[in-house]
Amino acid sequence: MRSSCLNCARKHLACATILMTESVLGYPDHKWLAIGHMAQAEAELVKDYLHLALMVREARKVYELDGDAGIMGLIRILGEAAAKR
Repeated sequence: MRSSCLNCARKHLACATILMTESVLGYPDHKWLAIGHMAQAEAELVKDYLHLALMVREARKVYELDGDAGIMGLIRILGEAAAKR
């Protein structure tokens, strides 16, 4: 299992937000690309930040059901965790 990378997870979530926007602007398949980036963010966190990985997973599952994933809040939480390292 690779080492956790908070900033890598933040980058994946940032990419997901862009793809989420594109998915409602005429590119519906981009929803699945966003979901993939969210899953990658989970993978970046799971070794050392399991609680954060589970938060991202929950957001991903909500988004899969067409809910609001609250990605910006997660990006802020990961930023706060990175600042404490």
